[in-house]
Amino acid sequence: MKLPLKITSEMIILITITISPHRRQVIKSIVLSALRYSQNASLPVKIKSICKAYPNIRLVSFSTQMKRRNITYRDMIEFCGTSDSCADYYANSDKYIIYYNDIELTRIVNSNRYRWNIAHELGHILLGHHKCSHKTRIYRCSLSDEEYNYLEAEADYFAQLILVPHVVLYAFRIQNERQLKALCKISNPAATRRFRAYKEWLKNINGDDPYDKPLFQYYYKYIFKKQCSTCGAHIIQAKGMYCPICGNKTLQWGDGKMQYKIRYKLDENSRLHQCSVCENERISNDAVYCQICGTPVQNKCINCGRLADADARYCIYCASETTFNARLLPNWEVESEEITLKENADYVGNAFLNLPDDDGLPFN
Repeated sequence: MKLPLKITSEMIILITITISPHRRQVIKSIVLSALRYSQNASLPVKIKSICKAYPNIRLVSFSTQMKRRNITYRDMIEFCGTSDSCADYYANSDKYIIYYNDIELTRIVNSNRYRWNIAHELGHILLGHHKCSHKTRIYRCSLSDEEYNYLEAEADYFAQLILVPHVVLYAFRIQNERQLKALCKISNPAATRRFRAYKEWLKNINGDDPYDKPLFQYYYKYIFKKQCSTCGAHIIQAKGMYCPICGNKTLQWGDGKMQYKIRYKLDENSRLHQCSVCENERISNDAVYCQICGTPVQNKCINCGRLADADARYCIYCASETTFNARLLPNWEVESEEITLKENADYVGNAFLNLPDDDGLPFN
């Protein structure tokens, strides 16, 4: 994606700093590319990991640089020209260094302001600001006020998009700025502004939006990951209230400890390509049982008839047994004894999170 070679007057609108709709779409596409490049779909966004995924970007904390250069904190601020963060570009090697403040614990570190600062500098880099302005560093004294303010607005827009994905807030039914702050780990002032923007976004929500729809797909497994407190299953389930492994209504959001084995490969109609017992391959399009030995060849609920996944012992909608449960799948309690527990399971840390359900989401 080519960016402007220079900052033009058409790009700059004083006071309000309006970013054109076209440019907003460009920035959104760059945010999506950055997320996909890092392959780390979770909240709070691991902004440091995203930066480190790029081989030509280095993250250096103030404390590290101060120790390396044997300089004081005051010297470090003078070097950066700010107490927040800055990014330097080295054109000869096409590399960047982001310096960020890890010294001021109350104002910057503990408030999570440093996360926004890093995202802001990453925005400058990925949006090509250093290259298009022909500057080693983006700071006020090296640019006109118009240029500087515009580039700052774009970098902030990038930061808000990557740190506060509206589709995830919507999936978890975030109700206030306190919840937003806890989920996204941003500062109080940023949370206030972003919740206000989120409420405006809700007024025009569009399931086919060219940015929101792929963003929802990117976060899909994170949004719908669930664990069962009864059998410990780790599943991705967008619909239904019951665990498909044990049939209990004990699903919670998060990573479970158990990954139950998927023993069979099914087609789009939850049907085997051949009988798992007699290996009969003549399976008709409407078959539920094998015509040779009577073994189930389609996994579905024996009560409501809804299709089920290959490892589902129970229906996720009504908790009744599936056709595979009695004949093809071992009892989940027996199988759980054979499974190695995953270490460092990710449990729900935010009690306010609602259990997402795909029925209420428009992004499919």
